Amino acid sequence: MNQALLQVTHEELIRKDFEINAAFSEEQIKAALAEVLVQLLLHDLEKLWQILYRKDVDENKVKALFNASDAKLIAPQLANLIYKRLEQKALTRLQFK
Repeated sequence: MNQALLQVTHEELIRKDFEINAAFSEEQIKAALAEVLVQLLLHDLEKLWQILYRKDVDENKVKALFNASDAKLIAPQLANLIYKRLEQKALTRLQFK
């Protein structure tokens, strides 16, 4: 599969809801995503739940993360879940194009 096309599709999915520049390494994207998630966790939980629902992130895994009490602890793990889900979506889109 074309890795460059996968990267472009993946970046589009990240930019769509999180308004971050995805043209970085995987770790940089996750770190930027975690920063956005901390803000959403603290100030707009409803918007965060809407995004998670739209992105089809595994609800059971998300609920397990919410057992941790601190948004700063939840955010990096949640960023990882979102990143992996968006990567799966990008691969699926490319397979059926």
